[in-house]
Amino acid sequence: MARRPKYIRENDPLPTKIERHIDRLGFENSEHYFDWCWENGFDGTIEKSKTDLQDELEAFATSLEKKAKQHRLHKNPKAFLKAACSGEISSDEIARPNFKMAVREIEASNESEAIRESLLAMLLALLKEKDLLFETTTTSGETPFIRGLIKIHDRKTLWLRPLEQWKPKSNNSLKKFGELTHYLFDQYGDVPVFMAAVWLRTDRPSWRYRDWFVHLGRGYNLRTAKSPIPITKKMAHHFQQAPHDYTVEQAIRWAQLKALGASENAINACVATRICRSFENEDFWFTVLRFIARNPMLDPRQIGPLIDYLHNQKFVPVEMEVALGEWRQLPPPQPGLSMSGRTVITLMRQVAAWHDGFGRIQNLSNAAYAAPAFKGTVIKKRNGSQTIRWIIRQLRSAGELQKESEELNHCVASYHWSCMKGQCTIWSLSFTIDGHTHERRQTIEVSKDGTIVQCRGLANRDPNPEEWSIITAWADQSNLDVSTYL
Repeated sequence: MARRPKYIRENDPLPTKIERHIDRLGFENSEHYFDWCWENGFDGTIEKSKTDLQDELEAFATSLEKKAKQHRLHKNPKAFLKAACSGEISSDEIARPNFKMAVREIEASNESEAIRESLLAMLLALLKEKDLLFETTTTSGETPFIRGLIKIHDRKTLWLRPLEQWKPKSNNSLKKFGELTHYLFDQYGDVPVFMAAVWLRTDRPSWRYRDWFVHLGRGYNLRTAKSPIPITKKMAHHFQQAPHDYTVEQAIRWAQLKALGASENAINACVATRICRSFENEDFWFTVLRFIARNPMLDPRQIGPLIDYLHNQKFVPVEMEVALGEWRQLPPPQPGLSMSGRTVITLMRQVAAWHDGFGRIQNLSNAAYAAPAFKGTVIKKRNGSQTIRWIIRQLRSAGELQKESEELNHCVASYHWSCMKGQCTIWSLSFTIDGHTHERRQTIEVSKDGTIVQCRGLANRDPNPEEWSIITAWADQSNLDVSTYL
């Protein structure tokens, strides 16, 4: 075993043969020489025989030759890929980071000689697209594109078109990779754009999703593919139209919520939660999604905390110190929890208590919410001899939200926390006839950027044409935008 070098003092002379040896090797000083000895398994001492010195010379010459070979390979990607696929070089020998990464991915692939030769042919066919061979994509966690290329090669027998005829349209590496996957596997252009990312994933579910890609690319319906959850006809339709930046799991949930009739805001809130990362305990979580869809006036900002609360109560065991230094794991607080018979208001109270929040909604502070720059309105209309006054006014406190919620039988009271933080304002549309009767008609949510994002009436009904005309007139008057999905 080599001894770690013990450097002599500057004033101590080196033996003449060691000085000549260091000069011959080309080291600047003795410290660099002794470091090299230690790193390469030689004793870092000044007491060396002629055989020791000769062994060092030969080892040094070999290392120089390896460096020269690497330099030549780095200048010649074609030769480099041939050496990598044949096993002539290993990732441990490579200093250049991107090339080292490429060799590491090849080493992790199938070691069969025939498969490696086929992989080499594929990589050489893509030699003009060097970014796909030697770069990574930050959108998939610094994943090397070559990892995806190897997975594409694993299904080479399913390619629909010859690789040699592929011509990319985009200069963006990620888009280019997506174009390649669709060229090889998508016969009719039916595979959603976001599906290309499954070729860059390494997690266990990604194997199934790559099968989906091929399945959809052949023109088959998603309903006939193996799925972690039941796929309905509506879900299969919506899945094809999911946003391009979604994961497959998010697209499935998006399609599921769309099929259930959930609002756009609720869907956007759901896809950011834990239930869009896996499909464990799907029987329960489907009832939660159905609950969310059936309560469109549930504040979307409360959906994340609600799902965290339900997960904690039903699935997370409790650790308790039963004696000094002695801990015991107990079952989750509510392992039998179900959504049957639950109301939004009750759930929000429980979520608030769990988060050490504001407590019971009816006991919340009645401090006034901030008023925005725009105001409500009063629009007069005649109906024969009667004068109808349509009124839009801001609901300024938890008490007013609660009253609106009770009279219209929806859950706008859950918006208290968003109103307190200034994330939105809530408005009530009502009317009076000759100043005698008063009837609430619609509850309107306006986001902090001045967009009307939701309107709901009794039992969550949509506005009728007359109510909608009043709301749009107010929007024009107050310079408010109206969301495209209303």
